[in-house]
Amino acid sequence: MNKCLIVLDVQRGLTMQRDVSATVSKIESVMATFEKMNWPMVFTKHIDEQHEESSLYRGKADHLEIVVDTKQHLVLEKNKPNAFSNSELKKWLCDQQVEHVFIVGFNMEYCCLFTAIAAEHEGFKVTLLEDAAGTVNTEETYDMEGLDIPDFIGTILNWSGCIEVLYTDEFSDVYCHGTEK
Repeated sequence: MNKCLIVLDVQRGLTMQRDVSATVSKIESVMATFEKMNWPMVFTKHIDEQHEESSLYRGKADHLEIVVDTKQHLVLEKNKPNAFSNSELKKWLCDQQVEHVFIVGFNMEYCCLFTAIAAEHEGFKVTLLEDAAGTVNTEETYDMEGLDIPDFIGTILNWSGCIEVLYTDEFSDVYCHGTEK
């Protein structure tokens, strides 16, 4: 089954908002695994065209926080939480004969959630790597004391029965050591 990593919005406009270095490190680790396995990757950048005060406003801090070889990997822009809102994504995945997408990036409760649901709706097998999908938001953002946003969203997606949710070490065990489901 052809696999692809979708890396959502690991860009300076988000990562500068709080310390998300642990999540970025996990994302880079997954990227290294995909490189080693010679599996394709696609990257997205969320661009806000309407609100100049936004940290994601075009040209403000919209560059990727991670190093990406743009000659080897596709980088798509989007302006909605669902990466499939950019129709080039599905076309590119189909051209690559991808059947299974793995999702990492930011923000878990928006772009990761919406993209995972949309990918499943588009007919792809979907795995979200919970510890490589983070957020710059906190329990205070939503006024929900004790809320662990990545865990909450990961649990919802996992319980859906439609989307596989793994941690990066489980991903490595399941998909990189010949024990694929």
